[in-house]
Formats: sequence, structure tokens, C-alpha cells
Amino acid sequence: MTDALDYRRLFEESPDVLLVLRPDAPRFTMVAATRARHAVTHTTDEQVLGKGLFDAFPDDPGDPAATGARNLRASLDRVLATRAPDTMAVQRYDIPDPSGQFVTRYWSPKNIPILDSRGEVELIFHRVEDITELVRASEVHEPLLSPSRKLEREVVARSRELSDANESLRDAAARLQELDRAKTEFFSNVSHEFRTPLTLMLGPLEDALADGAHPLAGGQRQRIVMAHSNSLRLLKLVNALLDFSRLQAGRHRATFAPLDIGEATAELGGMFESAVSQTLVRLVIDCPRVAEPVWVDRDMWEKIVLNLVSNAFKFTQAGEISVRVRPESDRVVLEVADTGIGIPAEELPRIFERFHRVAGVAGRTHEGSGIGLALVKELVELHGGRVGVTSIVGTGTTVRVEILKGFEHLPTASIVHAPADPGSSREAGAHLADAERWLRGTQADTVDVPGPVGAGGSRARILVIDDNADLRDYMSTLLAPVYAVTTATNGDDGLAAVRREPPDLIVSDVMMPGLTGTELVRELRADPAIAMIPVILVSARAGEESAIEGLDSGADDYLIKPFSAQELLARVRTHVQQARARRTWIEELESANRELDAFTYSVAHDLRAPLRAITGFTEILLEHSLGQLDEDGQRHLRTVSESGLRMGQLIDDLLELSRVTRGELARSSVDLSALVRSVAERLREANPARNVELVIADDIHADADPRLLRIVLENLLGNAWKFTGKKQSARIEFGVPESGEVPAYFVRDNGAGFDPTYAAKLFGVFQRLHTQSEFEGTGVGLATVMRIIKRHHGRVWAESHPDQGATFYFSLSRPSTGVADGGFAPNHVAPGG
Repeated sequence: MTDALDYRRLFEESPDVLLVLRPDAPRFTMVAATRARHAVTHTTDEQVLGKGLFDAFPDDPGDPAATGARNLRASLDRVLATRAPDTMAVQRYDIPDPSGQFVTRYWSPKNIPILDSRGEVELIFHRVEDITELVRASEVHEPLLSPSRKLEREVVARSRELSDANESLRDAAARLQELDRAKTEFFSNVSHEFRTPLTLMLGPLEDALADGAHPLAGGQRQRIVMAHSNSLRLLKLVNALLDFSRLQAGRHRATFAPLDIGEATAELGGMFESAVSQTLVRLVIDCPRVAEPVWVDRDMWEKIVLNLVSNAFKFTQAGEISVRVRPESDRVVLEVADTGIGIPAEELPRIFERFHRVAGVAGRTHEGSGIGLALVKELVELHGGRVGVTSIVGTGTTVRVEILKGFEHLPTASIVHAPADPGSSREAGAHLADAERWLRGTQADTVDVPGPVGAGGSRARILVIDDNADLRDYMSTLLAPVYAVTTATNGDDGLAAVRREPPDLIVSDVMMPGLTGTELVRELRADPAIAMIPVILVSARAGEESAIEGLDSGADDYLIKPFSAQELLARVRTHVQQARARRTWIEELESANRELDAFTYSVAHDLRAPLRAITGFTEILLEHSLGQLDEDGQRHLRTVSESGLRMGQLIDDLLELSRVTRGELARSSVDLSALVRSVAERLREANPARNVELVIADDIHADADPRLLRIVLENLLGNAWKFTGKKQSARIEFGVPESGEVPAYFVRDNGAGFDPTYAAKLFGVFQRLHTQSEFEGTGVGLATVMRIIKRHHGRVWAESHPDQGATFYFSLSRPSTGVADGGFAPNHVAPGG
């Protein structure tokens, strides 16, 4: 009879070298051993059973290099951590003989876990092959070794090398497992600790909302509803972390009960109907009753369905979301399909990894922890099922979940035959609150928030940009009593609103779908028309590096969540006041400049009449009466004539400088090459005796005011012509540098040059680096060039050395972007710019 078999005796008489251990690390108590094991270790049951493995079989204390015990302990620890067999490479493990002397033995061990009904390690089989004789034979240098014996020795040698390599890999894997275990334990502990304060938050909030005897007033109720909604969201995140950490640690206890999975799924999917009905999406629920019950954990199934439907709604702006359940031969299939943005093919293999999020996708919100789909996978596999996903970018995504019918595949201890409780938990309410919030976040591009009755129109205008509807509403509510507030749901809509009607201040979230907060700031700073608007970035990313990144993008301030109402109001008030003061200063400066320009124009105009009389009569005297004067008188008369001409040139230059700051820019496409040739031709006609080599690059164009650009080139080319006047082989070149980040153009000459130390002085009014006797000039031309280039939001700078010529660079921004044309940026600071 089978029942009469003595299994313990059969085990003990097995020819295999076997030892049975308890998983009580670090002791590993020995509870059974075969006679073969006793034979090779020179022991008896009385000597080993009930004792710790390493107490009875330590390493040879006389061999400090011995590693057998350490390697075996590491293997046993891996078995406990992984619940999987662990095969070791060939190990040297010296064993004491009856006299107590250690004898060298070589083993090929394998440790096999025996699991209980809960999947925990109950016992460990330690099985070895004694290959000592093989190793010894391979080490004997016999003169006539057969090819097969040589091969055996080579195998043993390679086995030892493999043992060392495997040991290093196992140690690394063990360290990684320990780190992963510690991280999982941390998430579990933190999530568990969060639940107590969350309970004390949600309970009173729900009591306050349900209190009919003392109902809350409108404003107070709105605040409590917002706090309750976000407490539910926090609870959902905490539950997800706790569930996931328990699953990773193997401590999640499921209770599988029969459930009409079609009816339950239809109920869960239908909860999203109210939110979906307010969008361009159609929700299709096709979940007929399944005749044969399916054993599932009701709470886990709820998490699976809610996560999948919520995810589909998050990434589907129009079309259809379908939730379908259908029975197949031995299983039930749940499919959640959508017509959303889809998932790139290269991302599909990682879609179920924890904390992995597909970058650059445009959903209803940027919120998310990256746990949802990873949790779905773990929960489905806990049911003995499987989950898969198919997707096409721009077409949609389908997630398929398969659960086996019946309960034979499930752990017996976790099966309950009573039907599952049909009630829903707070988990459903949290998912629905999220959906409603996403919906509010995308219903309008921009919204004007009403202020107090009778508020005047002089209030500063604030634009609040955030994809989280609750936070957007909260900040707007705080600011509306003092400021005129407009809101936007994302960076793209916010930028469009700024360009339509620039506000006094922008308060923007950092992490948003589409244009992020830092990208928004860079767009603003690149557009001269809106570059001066102050921006406060709001982010949950704390720490110095995150703040520096935000400020480096061009933001004026960085506010870390959570923040107090007083802190937000104080920072907004400060930046609004600074912005208004800055605007006042700019207006005053512009007014002063206009007055100065008008004064300069008036004075220059008024000086022309007496100057014309002086120069006119001087020319008459020079022409008709010069002979009546003695030598000193003739010299004085010529000085008066030359001074009058210089005075006239100075007045013309000042008038030109005044004119270039007035009037609107008339931008158009300018053929710079043709314009340079035209200016150069006029210089040749005015100086026919000069022989100057002109090198002008072809097909160079720019977007600028042609009239003002001609003045720039007349001054730069005129300077080059003047300062090469003492060169026998004069050369002037115009072109675009071959490389660089910022686009630019240059005018280069081989003339007198200048000391680069004084380069910044060149672009100031009346600034000269050469005397009048060396080179004539008024010191106004380059100042005029600077003003024109600045009006184009460009830069101008110079490089030179004495007697080695000079190169003048200038750049021109493209309209409405602040980005310069061309392709060059020398590693120099533009003098004066």
C-alpha cells in the first residue's frame, strides 16, 4: 500500500548527498540528512540534526583564504530572497575527518526551496555532487594523460573560473535585491503612516459636508469640497504606493470570491459617464453578465478597472472609450480601448514598469505617479492572469486583461466561496474626482476670474497658468480680490493669451502638458514685445537645483508647493510693484529721450541759419578777398572755414542720430550685398583717387528697415574707407562669418585699427580714439549705428588691434521673436550692447 511507505527511510537511504535545512537564517538548522551525506562528511544524525549548518560545518580555521561557508551562506540567502532554486559553481569546502583534521573536498551544490501554500519558504534542500576525486585526478601530472582526462581537467578549471564570476554577479544581484527591498519597505512604511492623518482629514471633511443641521455657507463649502477632493486624490496615491510596495514585498493578501465580473465591470466603467458626457468622447460599456462566476479579489478588480478607464480618459480628447468583457473557453477577457494619442512602439515594452512615464505626451493633465499600469500588471498576475497592450500613435490604445475561470489556479487558503461584497470604496470616488478635475482643467483656454463688485479698471492684471483646476481656482480666488485675474489651462494657451493682451504678471506652474513653465519663460524672453513681463514659477520640485533651473530660464521668482496664501500674495504684490516701478522708469526715460531728441533737433535746426551765414561769407572772403589779408589773416580765415564745415557735419550727424530714434520700423527683406555695393560706389565717386580693394559676399539678405540699414552701412563702410586712407593696399570686406551660434554680419578693413581695451568707448556719442589731425570725424556715427541696431533688437561690437585693421559685427533680430538672423556669435561681449 502507498500509505504504508516510510518516506523518511526512503529519503535517508537515497544515494544522493542531501541535507534538509530550516529557513531560519542565519542559523539554517539541519533537520534531516541522507546516509550518503553522513558518509562523505564523517557524521551521524546525533552530530548534526538540530544544529546550525555553519556551526557543524565551518570553514577550516587554519585556511584564511577559505570561502566555502561564505559562498554557501550567500546562496541560501538568495533562495530566501527569491524563493527560487540557486545552483552554485564548484566549491572547495573542507570537511573534518574523524580525527578532527580538515580534508579537502570539492562540491557542486544546489539549494532548492520547498514552498508552503502561501508561497513562503518552508524548507530548503541542500544537494551536492561530490567531485573531489575528479578534481584530484585532474591535478595529477601523469605522463600519459588521455585526451578525455585533459578535457576533464580543463572543465574543472573553467568551472572554478565560472564560480568566481558567478559569485561576483550573485553578490551584485544580492546587493541590488537588498536595495530594492529597502526601497519597497520604505514606500510601504511611508504610505502606511500617511493613512492615519488622511483618515483624520477625510472623516471630519466628510462629516462637515454631510452636516444638515449646520450646513456650510457657499464660500466655506467650496473650500471644504476642494480639500476633500484633493484628500481623496492623496489617498489614491498613498493606496497605490502601499499596494505596490506590498505586492513587491510579497505581503499582499488577496481574498478571491465569486463575482459576476461583467456586472461589476459595467458598474465601475459607468461611473465615468457623467465626466465623459461633457467631452467629445463617447463611452461604450459592453459587459454582459458572465454565466460562470470568476474568482477575483473585489477590491483588486476595482483598482484594475478604475486605473484602465481613468488612464483612457486622461489621454483621449475625442472619439471613443470602450469597456468590454467577454467570456472565452477557459477565461474571461476585459478590454479597455480608446481612440486617444497612442503609445510609441519603442515605449510599449516599458509601459508596465513602475514609475515609468512616456515623455512628451499631451493628455488632459501632466499629473501622474507612473504607478497605475505597473499596479494593474501586478494585480492581474496575482490572479494568475496576464495583461497586454497594443497601440498605434494617433489612433489609440487597447489594454487586454485575461483572468482564468474557476479557482483551481488560485492559492487554496485565499479562496472564499461566498460572493464578493458589491459595494465600492473611496477608490472609485478618488478616480472620479480626478476625472472631474481634469475636465475642469481643459474646458476653456482662458477664463477671466470675476473680482469684487465695483472694482475699478486700474487693477494690475495677473495671468495664472496651471493644468490642475483646483490649484488654478485656489490661486485665482486668493488673487481676485486685489487683482484682475485671467487663467489658462496650459503653457500654449497661456502664451497665446499673453500675446493677445500682455498682463502685468504671470504666475505659472512648471510641469504642464505641452509648453512647460520654463519653456514658456524662454518664449517670453525671446519676444521683445513681452520680454519684460515678470514671471513667478510654481513647482512641487523643491531643492536648490530646481530653483536654479527655473531662475536660469529667465523667471523672476520660484515658489515651491505647498505654499501659504500669505506667501503667494506677498510675492505677487512685490513683483507687481516692481513691474509698475520699472514701467514708470522706462516711460520717464523714454520721455526724457524724446525731449532730448526734440531739443537736439531744435538746437541743430536753429544753428543751421547762423552757420550758413558764417560759412557763406567765409567762402566769399576766401574766393574774392583772400589777397587783401596778410599770412596770419589768411590762416585764420581758412580755420574759420574748416571749423564751419566740421560744425555743419556735426549738426547733420546729430540730426541723423535724432531721426533714427523716431518713427516705426518699416521692416522688409533687404539685399545687403546690393546695398553694400551701392554705398561703396558712392564712396568711390566721392574719392576717385583712392584705390581700395572691395570684397563683397553675394546673396546676403536680412529682414530690417532698409533706410536705417543704409545708414548703418554708410557709417561702417565710411569708417573703413577713412581709416584705410593711409594704407597703400587698402582692403575692405563685407560678409557673414562662417560659424557661430548667433547670426551676424561684418565689415572688416586692414586700416589703422585701435586698442581693444577702449572698444566699448566707440559706440558712445562724441567718443573718438584718434585725434582730429589723424582722422577727421565727429564721434557720432557709431553711436547712430548702435541706436539703429538696438532698435532692431540686435547687437553691435568690434574687434581690433593697432595697425592691424578692425572688424565691426552686427546682428539683427527676426520680427516678434528676438532671435537674430544669420549664424554667428563670437565669444566676446558686445561693446556697449
